[in-house]
Amino acid sequence: MTNQTVIFWKQTPLNAVNELMDRTFSWAHDNDDLADMYLEDLDDYKKAVSFFRQSDAEALSSHIDYMDTSPREQLVIAFQEDLGCDFVKNVLGYEVEV
Repeated sequence: MTNQTVIFWKQTPLNAVNELMDRTFSWAHDNDDLADMYLEDLDDYKKAVSFFRQSDAEALSSHIDYMDTSPREQLVIAFQEDLGCDFVKNVLGYEVEV
């Protein structure tokens, strides 16, 4: 892995993903009945970011594939906003209509 590749995985800002995590955290605290569900989604998002920061594209893609549908779609869209359609298609295996 080249130094530039390592920098991409470790230092690329994930602003949209972070915003998604912040919103999900807020929803968990604002909705007692659904708090557990939102916290599970938040945990999935954190795991995805961890795989991303470890430069583990295979684990990231696999983890996202097994997420529940709605949070998976939200996360894929957030990654698309942060990293572009090519990353989402080539690394995650999804196509997002823009």
